[in-house]
Amino acid sequence: MESPRTNSSLITDPKELAEVVALIEEAGVFGLDLEFIPERTYFPIICLVQIAVQDKVFLVDPIELKDLQILWKTVADGRIVKVLHAASQDLMIIFQRSGLIPKNIFDTQIAAGFLGLGYPAGYGKLLAALFDLNLSKTESFTDWQARPLSRSQIEYAIDDALHLIPLYQKLQSELTNRKRLEWVIEECKHYEQDSYYIKESGREFLRVKGAQGLNRRKLAVLQAVCLWREAEAKRTDRPARSVINDNIMLELAKKPPSSIEDIQRIRGIRSDQLSHWGRKVVKVIEDANQIADKDCPQWPSGRAPSKADVLIADVLYTVLKIRALDLEIAPELIATRDELQGLVKIGRDIPEANHQENDNMTGDEGQNALTFGWRRRLAGNELISVLRGTPIKVTVSDSSTNPIAINLCDGT
Repeated sequence: MESPRTNSSLITDPKELAEVVALIEEAGVFGLDLEFIPERTYFPIICLVQIAVQDKVFLVDPIELKDLQILWKTVADGRIVKVLHAASQDLMIIFQRSGLIPKNIFDTQIAAGFLGLGYPAGYGKLLAALFDLNLSKTESFTDWQARPLSRSQIEYAIDDALHLIPLYQKLQSELTNRKRLEWVIEECKHYEQDSYYIKESGREFLRVKGAQGLNRRKLAVLQAVCLWREAEAKRTDRPARSVINDNIMLELAKKPPSSIEDIQRIRGIRSDQLSHWGRKVVKVIEDANQIADKDCPQWPSGRAPSKADVLIADVLYTVLKIRALDLEIAPELIATRDELQGLVKIGRDIPEANHQENDNMTGDEGQNALTFGWRRRLAGNELISVLRGTPIKVTVSDSSTNPIAINLCDGT
């Protein structure tokens, strides 16, 4: 089978796809990229699949060839390395379509962050920095669902996948030389967790901006409308916010309507929406108002950090950023501000033995990424020492490479 670099036809035959999968199994590693449209349907529409294997790129047409399960099984095969850039959305779509959990993922965006190349770094930026290559951006917002694809679209799609394997090999070599490959492999393991793809149902209403100010009864209304919206969006295969947007849902929760006329008074409601779902929403809200007070949802409790704890977390963040600069690794990959704030809460109470040796932590300790794995060894131990009162020394110099140095005053 010819590579689409010399043959622009798309793969639409199951036998041809099976031949590509055989090449993948023989190689043990392949690059993968998806072109998709997220804004028209409940689940994004996969419009094109680019596969890079054995110095070739193959373009698969999922609009014509709808059954790609044979390919998705290779994504879930832990024996085969899958190379993607900024893998999150692509892998989520694959899971939605196949029900399979991806395994053995190498995300080049994550890998670049461990080499001081920035995070999150774009694919084009990495190719320019490492290979002096400049990719065309002319088809960035093209309609990939339209057929036939233009020659420009095909060339763009090929280029998007063609360099994945060389980029993987380059990054892997650099990571090995700097003894950081295991860190990247460990970080990419989060793509193999069921919880990454299967979110807790019924909690979506907590992501609505402004929901935190509602009382429990109004939260019950918001939750009910949100659950109805998700079901309706899935039933009609539409994006949830096209059924009813967050602002309108919040207004419905603030002033629960008892009739269609009440809904009509809300600014932004279209007449076609009102006729389509007005009565249904009124019934949903009526049912929510019948929920017993004790069963109404409430905003997750948690003591807000004190001003002193916020300031301590700021100090830890400064220590972390200086250490990350010294190590040439993106600080965002080591810890978030929330994780640092969480460490302030628990750090002083971590038993000394756990602090030094034990990765098998439980409770609050096990929930904080800085208390186990490579993060604990790289930065967590130092930050916990600071929390326990070990003095730090900060030195500012005129060095262009390391203008700031930080050391624990106990000699570490």
